[in-house]
Amino acid sequence: MSKKLQLAAFLVTAALSSQLAAQDDPTAGDPERGRILAEPCLGCHGIEGNMTTYPPYHVPRLGGQNPNYIVKALQGYAGDDRVHDGMHAQAADLTEQELRDIGAYFGAEATVEANTEVTPPESGIFCVSCHGINGVSITTEFPHLAGQHADYLNETIRQYLEGERSDISMNAFLNMLTDEQLNELSEFYESQPGLVTAKR
Repeated sequence: MSKKLQLAAFLVTAALSSQLAAQDDPTAGDPERGRILAEPCLGCHGIEGNMTTYPPYHVPRLGGQNPNYIVKALQGYAGDDRVHDGMHAQAADLTEQELRDIGAYFGAEATVEANTEVTPPESGIFCVSCHGINGVSITTEFPHLAGQHADYLNETIRQYLEGERSDISMNAFLNMLTDEQLNELSEFYESQPGLVTAKR
C-alpha cells in the first residue's frame, strides 16, 4: 500500500473511532416494520439485475446500505435535492420514523465490512476519507459503495456533474477527475464485496 493510502487508512480509522458512540442511536428504526413499509420499494430494488428504462443503468443495490444514508436519500427525493419522479412519489408522504424504519430494514440486509488491505485506484485517494478504503463508509451518514453497480455509480457521478445532485465535496472531487478515472473508480467499487440486492 502506498504512503498516501496508508495515511488515508489512518484517517479512516481515526474517523471511525470517533463515530462508535453513534452506533447506539436511540432514534434507530424498526427493521421489521421497515420490511413492511419497503414492500413497494422491492418492486425495483428487490430484483437482481433490474435495469431502468432510460437512461439504462442498474437499479442500485440497497441491501446493507447505511440506514442513516437511506433516510437522507429518501428525504432528498421527497424534497428538491434529488430529481426522480418515481422516487419522489414513494418518499413524499413518509414520516421521519417510517424513513428510519425503512433504513433499518435495508441496513440489516447484509454484512458490509471494511477492508484496508485492498488498494483502490490512486484517483480515489480523496474518496477514502468518507467512503473508506474498499468503499465501506466510515460513518453512517455516507453511502457504502462496495458492491454497488458500476453503471449506477457512473449515473450518480453524471448527476453530480450536471447539477441534478449537489454536494460541495462531491462536486469538487469529481470535477478533478477524468472520465477514465471515474470509470475506473466505479469498476473498483463494484468489484468489492459489500452491498447486495435486497431480499423480496
